[in-house]
Amino acid sequence: MRGKVLDIVLLVAWAILFVAVANFAPGVGVALIAWGGIAVLGYYNSFVRHDRALDLGHPALGRRVNHDETLRPAWR
Repeated sequence: MRGKVLDIVLLVAWAILFVAVANFAPGVGVALIAWGGIAVLGYYNSFVRHDRALDLGHPALGRRVNHDETLRPAWR
């Protein structure tokens, strides 16, 4: 449950930052916040929420990986 709360808190914080920058510094600032947010959320999803050892431990063999199995316990 703690992981899901952390997900929500991070998304809300990013949305508040995005809206604040959009109101006061439109243009390049919004693009930078959007790109930075996407990059940080992608890193967060790949390295914080999922256990990379479990993800890499699945044989690829052309089958899709069930990412629910690679989630860390706080996000299950």
